[in-house]
Amino acid sequence: MKFVIKLDNCIRQIEHHLLWVLLATIFVILTATVFCRYVLGTPITWTEEFLTMVFTWMVFIGASSALSTHQHIRIDFMLRILPARFDKLAAIAAVFVCLAVFAVLIHFGLKYVHTTWNDLTPMMGVTFGFYTLALPVTSLCAALHVIRICLETGVRTALQSTLEQQNEVEISA
Repeated sequence: MKFVIKLDNCIRQIEHHLLWVLLATIFVILTATVFCRYVLGTPITWTEEFLTMVFTWMVFIGASSALSTHQHIRIDFMLRILPARFDKLAAIAAVFVCLAVFAVLIHFGLKYVHTTWNDLTPMMGVTFGFYTLALPVTSLCAALHVIRICLETGVRTALQSTLEQQNEVEISA
């Protein structure tokens, strides 16, 4: 249990720092691209491919990171109409479904990476596998986040958003 929590905390730190690095990279490359195109009159041709890859990774890492800090969106319509006695059962079912979805994304994501690994981008000549690797890697990270939250705070709060947690505190106060 402690190993999972330590590993997940390490992954959360890496995600946090990677998001800042990727955002800064996008800013610098876009600024350089605009400067070269409109001031120097010579466009940088590879930037669109590179920025697409960086943005793809940033979106997937951001989704995993949001899940780890309860900043994700959750539709709780069914939970609101269920009687309170089914809360725990619904939470367990939701966690199992969530982990099953991540397992499917990891499995088929790795197949997709294998399929695209030998395909190269036209401008940079980099494998498309770098684009598609974002799906299985971040799905594994997100699954680990859900497991860590279940171990730390319990299944009932594992998939709650921050807004739901705040509402519970206000109701109980």
